[in-house]
Amino acid sequence: MKLSTRFALCLAVAVPLLVAVAGLAVLGWVSRDLNAQRDDRLETRLRALTPLAATIAWRTRLLPAMPPGFLQQRLAAAAGAGGACVTVGSEKLLVIGDVPGGLPAGAGPGDHAEGDRRWRFVAAPLGRQGDARLILFEPDEHVAGQIALLRDRLVSVTLIAVGAGVVAGLLLGRFAVRPLSKLGRQARTIGMPSRTETRLATTAGVTEIDELAGLLNDLLDRRDAAVARTGEALESARAFAATAAHELRTPLTSMGANLTVLNHPGLDLADRTEIVADLVAEHGRIQRLITMLRRLAHGELLDASAFAEADLAEIVNDAVEAARRRHPHATITARVPDAVRVRGWVEGLRLVADNLLDNAAVHGADASGHAAITVTLEVGEEIVLVVQDAGPGVAPEDREAMFARFRRSSASPGSGLGLTLVRQQAALHGGTATLGACPTGSGTRAEIRLPMTDRQPPRSTRSWLE
Repeated sequence: MKLSTRFALCLAVAVPLLVAVAGLAVLGWVSRDLNAQRDDRLETRLRALTPLAATIAWRTRLLPAMPPGFLQQRLAAAAGAGGACVTVGSEKLLVIGDVPGGLPAGAGPGDHAEGDRRWRFVAAPLGRQGDARLILFEPDEHVAGQIALLRDRLVSVTLIAVGAGVVAGLLLGRFAVRPLSKLGRQARTIGMPSRTETRLATTAGVTEIDELAGLLNDLLDRRDAAVARTGEALESARAFAATAAHELRTPLTSMGANLTVLNHPGLDLADRTEIVADLVAEHGRIQRLITMLRRLAHGELLDASAFAEADLAEIVNDAVEAARRRHPHATITARVPDAVRVRGWVEGLRLVADNLLDNAAVHGADASGHAAITVTLEVGEEIVLVVQDAGPGVAPEDREAMFARFRRSSASPGSGLGLTLVRQQAALHGGTATLGACPTGSGTRAEIRLPMTDRQPPRSTRSWLE
């Protein structure tokens, strides 16, 4: 059902209902006022006619055979549309106009009914005439007729209001929903090849419609951004998959060739031992590559619930101790505060420290194979983690490229994803990862900057795919 039709039905029901309720209220008030006016009118006449009725009763009791005279005519004229009755006890001494057959008790105002008819009456004693009373009557038909006429008119007005409500509902409904209908027509045309509009107009002049159009425009912007991100992610994923396949193909091809050589019957023990060592090395390389890929994927799909309060100083100290055991040829000096509280992913922060230390130990060794590594953790406006070595260093033009995926030298035993993982984790924690030269002029300085404020992981970071 259309909104305009609903609007018309609502008005068709609401308008007559309101008219009927208002009419019933007015009918009740008017009925009460008419009855009150009738009682006031009867009491006013009663007070005016009591002296005259007392005189008439006195004369009639003295001369019962006296014909009606001037006083009786005055009483009849003043009795009005109803009637009057002068009684003595239960006997009617004088009857004028329309009165019931019986006599009501009490002084009134009250109701008296006989058969299908009803009267309103008031009564008063006639001074010194003993049990004589003057009773004024007015038939109920007068007020009932006025109320019935008002009721009939109320029914007519209500029926007219039904039709008026339907017509007004249709007209007002169409007028009210015109901006919404226009918005719907605009929404249906978005995306059509023949239309150039890509967003909804927010100039309807109706606050709610303009707000709705703005919300829909925001949703369209988010949709377009999501579609663009999805396309970029798919392209990057394809490129990443191709590069990963290429990186895996090389060690697998080498392993296949070595396995073929192992089947040669004339292979001596020394050659066999060398080939097995190559196989073990290539197998280790594949394992490291797959492990790094798993870690990168884990970071990409990281949920906000993984972030928790952590002590970065403790994480760095643990990483330093583990690196000293892995790389006994390296001398690692650490200057770390007692505690640095951060909110982050503990495993990701440990991966950052481990990879930076492994890179420094492998690529920062001098000609004798010794590596001197310095680790510092400072807290200021930002948290700064620095790992620097005394090796040959990285050329300035190559420093940014070192964070690209699978970037490694031919002699490197790594997977080429270590620094990619470092930058990914820095971005997940709202920070940055850079390479630079050591202040001494030789070696490499890896610097991680993290904000002091609490950070939640972004919905997606694609640094490892780019």
